[in-house]
Amino acid sequence: MRRPPRGTVLLPLGLLLVGCASPNPWVRVTRRADGILVVDGPAAGPFDTQEELARNACELVTAQPGAATGRQGMEYCVLWYYVKEEGKYFISYLSDVGGNRASGRKYREVPRALNAPTQGDVLLLGPGHNHPHNRQFSPEDLGSGRSPGWSPQGPSRFHDPVTRRTWDRELLVFFKEWDGNCTTYRYNYATRVVSALRDGAWVPIGKVEGEWGDLKMFEGQDWLP
Repeated sequence: MRRPPRGTVLLPLGLLLVGCASPNPWVRVTRRADGILVVDGPAAGPFDTQEELARNACELVTAQPGAATGRQGMEYCVLWYYVKEEGKYFISYLSDVGGNRASGRKYREVPRALNAPTQGDVLLLGPGHNHPHNRQFSPEDLGSGRSPGWSPQGPSRFHDPVTRRTWDRELLVFFKEWDGNCTTYRYNYATRVVSALRDGAWVPIGKVEGEWGDLKMFEGQDWLP
């Protein structure tokens, strides 16, 4: 599949009509011998900023079958990453590996590796996934029971000598509103701050405290403006 032009997400004609009998062209995931899920890349990009990437990723992920259909819907995962040679951000293809726990709660298995052999040296900066019925992070999203500094892709903060930057890994969560607008949130695994993307800029709305992912909203802030 040809990569979409810079800064845009092109959805295949008839995407919303794809059913179980027709493979979803945006889902490209395999499992390695060690059990780790690997997604292909890139599905979209390049993007100059994380904000631009997040906006496009939200539209791409929530356009998938079942991604915005309520409690019976589906969750999809992507990885977002930075290509050192290009100095740009990209979105991977999707994984749909997941299911329902014994409690009835949905879960998705986060990919931890990327297959993008033509892009050279990349930095995996975090996962992203949709919530089909709820814009809020789950305790698991917020690192409940995890040790400080954890992220699915490795240390939550690291220094890269090539880019000469210190990077934080972050989780992106996407939610399709009833009016069709796409809302994006991020959780910084290092600072534990939750932010909302509003008018093209990240607005901190709360911070996670304690071992079990307890989110405390900042004064005057909520999930919606």
